[in-house]
Amino acid sequence: MINEDLQYLISEYGNSKANYPQEASSHWLRLNDFQKIKIDHKNGNLFNKKGIRLNLSGGGFGDFKKLTILNLVIHLHVFLYLSFNLWRKLDLNTFFKTFRYCLKSRQLFSYDVARLATTVDFLAKNIGDLDGKSILIIGDGYGRLGSILKSIYPNLTITYINLGNILIFDYFYSLKAFPDLKHKLVFSQSDFESDFNYIEAEKYRNFKIKSDLIINIASMQEMNLKQIDDYFKLIKAQTGYFYCCNRVSKTLPDGTTVNFFDYPWGGLEIIVDEICPWYQKFPAVKPPFVRKFDGPIHHRLTKNII
Repeated sequence: MINEDLQYLISEYGNSKANYPQEASSHWLRLNDFQKIKIDHKNGNLFNKKGIRLNLSGGGFGDFKKLTILNLVIHLHVFLYLSFNLWRKLDLNTFFKTFRYCLKSRQLFSYDVARLATTVDFLAKNIGDLDGKSILIIGDGYGRLGSILKSIYPNLTITYINLGNILIFDYFYSLKAFPDLKHKLVFSQSDFESDFNYIEAEKYRNFKIKSDLIINIASMQEMNLKQIDDYFKLIKAQTGYFYCCNRVSKTLPDGTTVNFFDYPWGGLEIIVDEICPWYQKFPAVKPPFVRKFDGPIHHRLTKNII
């Protein structure tokens, strides 16, 4: 049968606006209808000889493109852009391990994947060897960043925190890429595993979470101010690093404006602080073929000085 953790997440959060938590900002309340989950009830196995029997589609947390001949042809000019602007700048080991991950998860080596691989190289350059570390990712989406990190550094531990209905995607695609490793949806403090852990954003305050590095990319810009403040309390309870990459300013559907520089940064030592070089524009399938994001995106690497 389908993995028990996934079955729980689907029953709790799948295609149900009624179960949307108070942790969800107006951004995610608006995008909820884009998350679609379909189970083949005739054959409920997650993996079998005929392939995946759980079909997911989502919106608002990255662009997932399946690895098909048609998509390869359609995205040829995108790959040309990536080869000149991102791929050639990647460490060779990062490039090949990320390429292999894309093959295993049956997805294109897209811009979203390439920018996350670039982020991994940036972190390794500024922090050092990440292997054996414990990494907490707040709001990944398709489990991409965690899976790329695990592909390059097999001995690290990945913990995801995400809204329940999006955590389904993190879990499913990480499991798809690493079916032989340990994956656990955390219900109690004793549940944490050495490979992949998954925590519902609705429940993360129930656990004592320890990490060497916390990462948030493009999701704090979609939280309300209280959510951001709560996550910074978690961040400041750690002794390690925090990497944050988000829009400088974004107005949510309810009219709330979230500003990067207004986050509660006090008590954190700033190591790198700049506009993110690889996250200002992106290649598109349709004209204009290179587009800017809706606003400048800033990244900051910090370390807890307490």
